[in-house]
Amino acid sequence: MKMVECPGGISIIISNLENQVLESMTEEVCKTDLSERNQAVAQDLVSKGVAMRERREGKTYFSKNKGSL
Repeated sequence: MKMVECPGGISIIISNLENQVLESMTEEVCKTDLSERNQAVAQDLVSKGVAMRERREGKTYFSKNKGSL
């Protein structure tokens, strides 16, 4: 288990798998580049406020939320 800080200073506990996916988001990651399992984990990170999801030109991109460690 790891603790990350969301924008606004709130600490959130994430699992090791979630941390691994979050660390892989050094830049934007296209949803099609992730496995189905990692897509679900990335969506969970978006729900927790640790990552952002953005749609451009019909594709979905995940990235770290600004202020996340």
